[in-house]
Amino acid sequence: MKTLIRLILLAVVLFTSGCSFFGIEKSAVEVAELAPIAGMQAGRVMWERDLGKGADGKGVTLVASLDGSTLYVAHVDGKVEAVSTSGGASLWVNDLDIQLGGGPGVGDGLVISGTTEGEVIALSQSTGSESWRATVSTDIPAVPVSARGVVVIHTNDGKLYGLDIATGEQLWLFHRTAPVLSLRGANSPVIEGNSLYAGLDGGKLVKLDLMSGRPAWETPIAYASGRTELDRVVDIDGLLVLGPSMLYVVTYQGDMAAVNKSDGKVKWRTAYSSYQGVISDGHSLYASDANGYVAAVSPQSGEILWRQKALSGRRLSPPVMAGNLIAVADLEGYVHWLSPVDGSIVARVEAVSSAVRAPLVAQGGTVYVYGDEGELAAVTAQ
Repeated sequence: MKTLIRLILLAVVLFTSGCSFFGIEKSAVEVAELAPIAGMQAGRVMWERDLGKGADGKGVTLVASLDGSTLYVAHVDGKVEAVSTSGGASLWVNDLDIQLGGGPGVGDGLVISGTTEGEVIALSQSTGSESWRATVSTDIPAVPVSARGVVVIHTNDGKLYGLDIATGEQLWLFHRTAPVLSLRGANSPVIEGNSLYAGLDGGKLVKLDLMSGRPAWETPIAYASGRTELDRVVDIDGLLVLGPSMLYVVTYQGDMAAVNKSDGKVKWRTAYSSYQGVISDGHSLYASDANGYVAAVSPQSGEILWRQKALSGRRLSPPVMAGNLIAVADLEGYVHWLSPVDGSIVARVEAVSSAVRAPLVAQGGTVYVYGDEGELAAVTAQ
């Protein structure tokens, strides 16, 4: 993994401290070939559409967000589109004519995206018409989230903004000093009631009051170690899981941990490196790591229950629960379904023709896949 970071840094010019770099473009791990597996099901593509540019290899965080029977997608060139889950028909399109960096997030009747120039743009969820724009400190590589009248924006310089959902007016700002180097990206916070949980560059997790931005606690999940700044990158950029009393989080080049939501105390830590985050089916935790391995982890102890290595080096998307299976996508547009019991691969289909970096979206057994070159597809395991 140290080799991975050094290879990437050669292609990036860093001007000042607090810079970020792309941490997922290439892997030092050999890409595994997709060998036939006895008894494996052939997945099915229900529909597929070519919507435009997608992320277009720009290192931005553009995803498909699902609300009811509609998917909302954004393209790096500024288009935001609403698409029906039934057949993929376009419901509306708004061309904002600006480079988008993070989004769209959906909530409270708005579709919200962030630009690479530090603008937040809110559109009507029903019509796509623009509702408001706001300006923050720098580019926005995380998907905005909203609840209770507050939109939360996580910028590339590590700041968290609370904006009024009706006007975009700034309500509060939370900021901590960023490390010298970090991965290009930012964690999308999770909201529960009046509480906001967010992972920061440098491996720290925070709980804020949603209405005021005041911190309730701050907890280090991983500690930077190593001889160089590259070795010391321990960002939290991926998905968080909220349980009844615990929050589960994973860092890059650091640890996976269970944290008490009330006071921020760490119940357990286990060595794990992932920039994709962690998911849960209510029984186990699942994550794809920086090598392309998929693992199941006990939420009680942090013990690794199984690890599937057949997809090593394939730059996996974050996993998602699809019915009773785990789905992940890879650098060639394939979706793989794994058994949660032992990690065995039970189905596979080529969903799109480009790499899939965006998190998969599942509704029952249907998985929606957003390719890096703008293809959107609906697939099932059978």
